[in-house]
Amino acid sequence: MKDANTQGVEDYIQDELFWKESQKEYIKMRDGVELLCFYTKKSKDPEKPIILFIPGYGTGVFSWSDLWDELYQDYDLYVFDSREKDTSKVKWKHNGDMNTLGYDVKEAIEHFNFDQKKLFIISASYGCSMQGRALAQGWINPAGTLLIGPSLKFILPRKVLWLAYILPSILMRFPGKLIVKTWVKMMVPPGFQRKAYLDFIGRASGMKWKKTLSTSRWDASEDYSKIKCPTWVTKDPNDSLHLVEFSETIKRLLPHATIVDVPDYLFMHHYPGVKEFGKMIKGYIEETFLNK
Repeated sequence: MKDANTQGVEDYIQDELFWKESQKEYIKMRDGVELLCFYTKKSKDPEKPIILFIPGYGTGVFSWSDLWDELYQDYDLYVFDSREKDTSKVKWKHNGDMNTLGYDVKEAIEHFNFDQKKLFIISASYGCSMQGRALAQGWINPAGTLLIGPSLKFILPRKVLWLAYILPSILMRFPGKLIVKTWVKMMVPPGFQRKAYLDFIGRASGMKWKKTLSTSRWDASEDYSKIKCPTWVTKDPNDSLHLVEFSETIKRLLPHATIVDVPDYLFMHHYPGVKEFGKMIKGYIEETFLNK
């Protein structure tokens, strides 16, 4: 079995089974932007839950591939890429505010005509804020949800964000990336989490990221407080970007939420820990639909 604990970052090779087998489809949003969704339909039971996975800001395949490989064997699994990612087809005139991003989630669900009584949404980091906006506005109504490392607000230093506002998009590709990479190396210890962050920074589009800058001022607290469906929230004491206080704040705002204590980034993303995390998620899904 693969074991990320005993292999260096550069030596760790993923199977990427879900990614390789998935159908890739672009969904046209109301403003003409086209966003990628990739999915597999392996479940033979039409009554079985469907999973929609919304990754975090700029996240690539490397970050979540092992977890997807654990989940797609048992469920129809859909992964939705948001506007700031390198997969999106956008023009300069598109919007990237949180209302737009939340509405994109609504449109993706409508595109596939999901029965939301059978829909379980897993979102991560920035993806949690997108989903929170859609839930708070009543645009979506899934059966249950898991928030992995939910963000309340951006952790990036104010000076870095100020630079991003004033720099032209072309300059964000060079000095901007260098500044953010340096900050990540200061904040995140060497390992798989750092590699994932540096990977998506390396692939970042200055124009796409600049369009989403308004979300850096977004506080998702009020949106989370309006979630009505069964909710699980991870809490990782070793993550310096997705703080324990964020998860605890959501629990205070949302008393019916269940806190899920996880040891670290590796447990949720790579083997062998991700196998256990996958089992935990399947348990949350079963609990959601058992109580329906």
